[in-house]
Amino acid sequence: MSISLTEFRKHVRMFFIFAKNSLVGYMEYKANFYSGLIMETVFLFSKLIYILFVFQLGIEINGISPDQMLIFTGTYTIMIAIYTGLFMDNFYRFAGHIRNGTLDLYMTKPLSLQFMISFRHVNFAFPIPNLIAGITMIVLAWRRLDIEPSLIHVAGYIGVILSSTIVTYSVLLLPQILAFWTVKSGSIFEILDKCWDLNNMPMYIYPKWLRRIGLYVVPILFITNMPSVYLIDRLDLFLGIWIFVAPVISLLVVRLFWKLAVKRYESASS
Repeated sequence: MSISLTEFRKHVRMFFIFAKNSLVGYMEYKANFYSGLIMETVFLFSKLIYILFVFQLGIEINGISPDQMLIFTGTYTIMIAIYTGLFMDNFYRFAGHIRNGTLDLYMTKPLSLQFMISFRHVNFAFPIPNLIAGITMIVLAWRRLDIEPSLIHVAGYIGVILSSTIVTYSVLLLPQILAFWTVKSGSIFEILDKCWDLNNMPMYIYPKWLRRIGLYVVPILFITNMPSVYLIDRLDLFLGIWIFVAPVISLLVVRLFWKLAVKRYESASS
């Protein structure tokens, strides 16, 4: 147990070193930081115009009021901040590591290979506008719905966000692992990237069969909906249990798939 705890601490320490190095890189090339920040802000505003239009219509969708819908959209925007900050740059580079042979170099490092591939780069530009906008929408919706922002409510919401982050990591890393066999996994990743946008609206607008697939088979709908459902108090017992079970299962599946892929990996120099 002490060894695993030591390894965990080492990897946490290395993550902060990676984050520091990424930040230093942004400070050295500030044009990249500001261009990314401006681009993401413009993209965010284009989405907010659509959201504002839907909000002003005042239409309820399957019992979800416009104010409650704002919670879903705010959570979706927060999850975009987490995804773009922690995972996006690393996942986009994944297939390149296999093609260029840099994966072989990572294999020699005294760290988990999966950890190195997943968290080597941290993006500081894209998350900033999304995080600010997402939190603002959540706070605004909370006030309009007269939800008492108790410590338990906030802690519970953060906990479900953490659960959704693990599911996000697992679901979006899985197609990247196919690059061990195909070298390129772009088309599959593009499909999942489009499926990500299903989270832009509450899952209740989709038919039941799609909801079940999106929650329990390929839990892409889990990502935004579970934290939001928790906040608007529509969480039943089964979904409450699934919040804890889904990240464990998804992480186990992606870990097993990763080990299988690495075992069959042939060096780029071979």
